[in-house]
Amino acid sequence: MKVAWIGLGQMGLPTAKTVAAGGHEVRAFDVNAPDAADAQGLTLVGSPREAAKDADLVCLAVYSDDQVADVLSGPEGVIDLLKPGAIVAVFTTGGIESIQGIAANAPAGIAILDTCFSRKQSEMASGKLTLLVGGDANAIERARPVFDTFARAIFHVGGSGAGRAIKLVNNILFAGHLQLASDAMNLAESLGLDRASTATALLDCSGASDVLPWFAGEHWAAMLETTRRYMVKDVGAAINAGQSAGAEIPALTAATATYLAK
Repeated sequence: MKVAWIGLGQMGLPTAKTVAAGGHEVRAFDVNAPDAADAQGLTLVGSPREAAKDADLVCLAVYSDDQVADVLSGPEGVIDLLKPGAIVAVFTTGGIESIQGIAANAPAGIAILDTCFSRKQSEMASGKLTLLVGGDANAIERARPVFDTFARAIFHVGGSGAGRAIKLVNNILFAGHLQLASDAMNLAESLGLDRASTATALLDCSGASDVLPWFAGEHWAAMLETTRRYMVKDVGAAINAGQSAGAEIPALTAATATYLAK
């Protein structure tokens, strides 16, 4: 397939390269273009429109809903030049209503999928992602040759917005696990225990979680700080979605309150 990949950040670049290695033609763009040596297999271009021209599948791996809207319908947006039958896969985590609005207003013949990816910490070395998809089932099947290059599992979880909804559930739970584990490690050290050996031991205990391996390594503090940027955005979106739906989530809200602090 002819693939446009827009957004070459921490997740976008390796995933786009995996798609290219799988035999697909990938034209890619990022405002901060990687070095050619780091983008092996990709054809780097100068704009989203250049990437999206004649594409069968347009993949957006940008940071925020505002950036998604700008790429699709901003002054240099791509939505108007997509060919009939093209698919837009939005990997960005964000508001449910936002992606539903984009899908509802897409030109006839253009399918919009909210395709959120995740990966267990214990499977980082595999290079494979789990894909949570909302939108048209036929469009998912047409895009499957690309998705299969990087996804170990693909879950079609419902209509437009469902992929984002389940990703928000996952991310607020992940954020809660991180905060609880961080506090637990502080408790362990206060009790005279070594952080790394405690985390390693707890991996075989009932208090284990997928984030504990972070605390057994040397770079846990840097990993927490890097993750915080995304968790602040995603926890806020999850709580807003819950409030709109009338959900009562006091434990999740309390466990992730640090990510809402200004």
